[in-house]
Amino acid sequence: MSDFNFFDLDVFAHGTPYEALARLRRENPISWHAMSTPKRDDGFWLVTKHRDICQISEDTTLFYSHGGSVLADAPPRTAPPALMMVRNGFAHLDPPKHTMYRRLITPSFAPRAIAALEQRIRTHAVQVLDRASALGNFEFVREIAVALPIAVVFGEMLGFDPSDFERAAYWASLFNRVHAIPPTDYEFGRIHEAAATALNEMHVYALKAMYWRRENPAADILSVLANMKTPDGQLISEEMFTSYFWSLATAAFDTTAGTIAGGVLALNDFPAQCAKLCANHSLVSTAVEEMLRWETPVIYFRRTASEDTEIRGQKIRRGQRVVMCYAAANRDDDVFQDPNVFDITREPNEHLAFGHGPHFCLGARVARLEIRVLLEEMLRRRIHFKVCGGVTRERSNFINRIVRMPVAISPFYNSEH
Repeated sequence: MSDFNFFDLDVFAHGTPYEALARLRRENPISWHAMSTPKRDDGFWLVTKHRDICQISEDTTLFYSHGGSVLADAPPRTAPPALMMVRNGFAHLDPPKHTMYRRLITPSFAPRAIAALEQRIRTHAVQVLDRASALGNFEFVREIAVALPIAVVFGEMLGFDPSDFERAAYWASLFNRVHAIPPTDYEFGRIHEAAATALNEMHVYALKAMYWRRENPAADILSVLANMKTPDGQLISEEMFTSYFWSLATAAFDTTAGTIAGGVLALNDFPAQCAKLCANHSLVSTAVEEMLRWETPVIYFRRTASEDTEIRGQKIRRGQRVVMCYAAANRDDDVFQDPNVFDITREPNEHLAFGHGPHFCLGARVARLEIRVLLEEMLRRRIHFKVCGGVTRERSNFINRIVRMPVAISPFYNSEH
């Protein structure tokens, strides 16, 4: 596998390299990949088997998160406030701090709280479909895949003013691009410069949001956070609020948009599955899970070994990076029968699209609900989105997301399509 370069983003721009990852799973499931840095022997272990990733995810003592959740290291402990907002984000925390942070906000993501959002999500789904239907031919990502999560996450949940939606979406997309882009990539300088500016803007915005909501609380998660008290009865600090803000604003948008677009593309690529869904609406829930497995919007997350250890007999030294490749795990034939087939009836479907263990995605219920409701409304209207042009994907080995997909609205799917 010496010809597979995990840092060649042009490879990922043509879609996640599943064939290369499958060879790694078969031949070298714990493989070493060098990084282009001045440090001697700098690199990471790429883990591609489902079982191994689950074990790593569950052991937060042996494999910790505070060293960084992507290939770039976390900011230092003495970083400026804007960078500390990133360092203290959920993805970089370990128990017991991660447990405490998560417990404080869990009620806002509990089943009852998310169920209460369903009608508002359906209203937004209807609105985006109405606007798109009036166009006939349009760019699916902008008009639907991105528009729905923006309205739900930034509007309904976080309570942003609509005039700030586009700015928040830009922040989220930019930071997901900058996370793992290697210094050797031609876009590195430009994207990092843009990210540095955006990070300071986001930090200022977060603090203004916190103080405003302490004076003018509303029915949104930011108001809950701004007025939240720690176990000792004190209002949470600026640092704690901004870390929540960072985690929520950057994690819950791109991934859902990616699954929506990738799911619709899969229905185009597998017409028999699309016909099956159109004929049997009760398959929506299993279709959502298969879309998540198939698309796997987050390709990987990283941990760091706290001591010398072994996985499958491969020695891993203390301090070395361990990269959990969810995209590879979700095509593991030890877990999934015919993993390279998109099957909307697949049960069970133990995919890792939302991660596993203590860091399992807090917003999983919201994402599932958004995708389900959108599919239900598409089926109710008896419409199908037919891809009618070239599909463009993000140049990223971290986020798997379609950024452009021209479509035309077709009648309810039938054998002639």
